[in-house]
Amino acid sequence: MKFWSPLLVLLLLAGCTPQPGISDSQRREWGLQPIIADFAPDRGEGGKYKLRERVFFSFTLSQPGYVTLVTMDSDSTTVVLERNVQLPAGRHTFPLATDRNAQGQATYLVVPPLGPSRFRLLYTNVPATNRELFRGKLSNEEFNRHTQAYLSGAQVRDVAETWMEAVE
Repeated sequence: MKFWSPLLVLLLLAGCTPQPGISDSQRREWGLQPIIADFAPDRGEGGKYKLRERVFFSFTLSQPGYVTLVTMDSDSTTVVLERNVQLPAGRHTFPLATDRNAQGQATYLVVPPLGPSRFRLLYTNVPATNRELFRGKLSNEEFNRHTQAYLSGAQVRDVAETWMEAVE
């Protein structure tokens, strides 16, 4: 029985971590094309960040287009961090080095709640027009419906997802 206990604990812990990414069936259903690659926070997928630490997200686009970055916190609150940013093909990091605030380059700071947060990068070949999406607390199903609605106006579209964890 002692052999099964650690295995059971590992399986239970694995079930508590977010399962980022878009399934193959969702990719087919949503009509996604392989445009986004290597989307991850600077400490890698699942990286741990203390509150008030800066985080950057890197990704590669195989063709030019428009990207939107959305987060879903552990309490299901969604926030749009970037919307309809026009980018050429190639490697990019959010926030962009050209984004400025009063202190210099814009940054994303890790804020409460503690726990895992999902980040979804949405690519479209034309700017998305629906600005009412991704507001408030959403269930996973609602998050997916908002994603589908966001992508619906584009002929070429892709989605990539990653996650990080806010810790004390």
